[in-house]
Amino acid sequence: MKIIHVKRRTLLTYVLSFSSGCLVLWIFLFFSSQQSVRPQGSIDQTAFDSIGGADGPNQLFGLREFGKDLNKGKPAEPLIIPDNAALRNMSWSALAELYHSYLSQVQFHCSDIQRVGRITDGGWDVCADKEFVPKDPCIVYSFGVGDDFSFEDGIIRHYGCSVYSFDPNMKMQSQQRNKNSIFYRQGLADSDRTLTNGWVMSKFETIRAGLKQTTKQLSVVKLDIEEWEWEVLPDLLASDHLKTVGQLLLELHQCHGCSKYQPQQEDKEPNRDHYIHMLELLSGLYKKNFRIFHTHQNRACRYVSKFTLSERSACFEVGFLQIS
Repeated sequence: MKIIHVKRRTLLTYVLSFSSGCLVLWIFLFFSSQQSVRPQGSIDQTAFDSIGGADGPNQLFGLREFGKDLNKGKPAEPLIIPDNAALRNMSWSALAELYHSYLSQVQFHCSDIQRVGRITDGGWDVCADKEFVPKDPCIVYSFGVGDDFSFEDGIIRHYGCSVYSFDPNMKMQSQQRNKNSIFYRQGLADSDRTLTNGWVMSKFETIRAGLKQTTKQLSVVKLDIEEWEWEVLPDLLASDHLKTVGQLLLELHQCHGCSKYQPQQEDKEPNRDHYIHMLELLSGLYKKNFRIFHTHQNRACRYVSKFTLSERSACFEVGFLQIS
């Protein structure tokens, strides 16, 4: 009996020890899991203060692209870029979050979005709602062709517009392609100049004056100009020419070299000043009454964020509507 009694006490000791170990392990795993489910890439308080009353992190993590407040089930208010002074007080990581979140949201609902041109690269999405659809006679400017006229030809086929396309980096000479399509071997910049490689670059104002269309309505203006957009947009915002533009289609490249497919380029994170510059220009478009109706991330520009360690795209194709 004594031997059995000793074994029972030993067994009880083992059971208690094992139970205590399990309890400690469970507590450790519980608190670890609470840390792991925090939003990826948590933003610093400066970002929330700069936005002025953000009601939660969902506003800053690209969730606005669904067009609904996920908690309340109602149309979401668009994420607004703070003023320039507030931007300069934000951290580098907060600026990166704001830039990607802003371009991931839809600010204006277009019920009829039509793909014009190729389904893959080369095509663009146009809002065909009654208020915004290009109507014959309509004028479209397309900057950046890249030897692919599927968008330009689709615009003519679907809407009957006159299309003026521009690209300085093509072997094709300036010519009238057909009754509704004219191509110019010419590029868009913030000044009139000829580059050392022979490219002829012109201001938007110069091009419109040359076509005698300075005051005419432009149904669509497309800019796919391989990083030159950051030079051209300040000039456009400083002029009155955007007042005559119905839809503005932009490909935005956030880093030097992002306009080319370079999978070996690991660091696509722009510096802090460039994030501020890009956000100021996007804010300028908003103040000119341009609202995002469509946004798409080009997966050929994928990279890993240095702040969140999550995958992002350095190239956004964004459609803006000018609303009254």
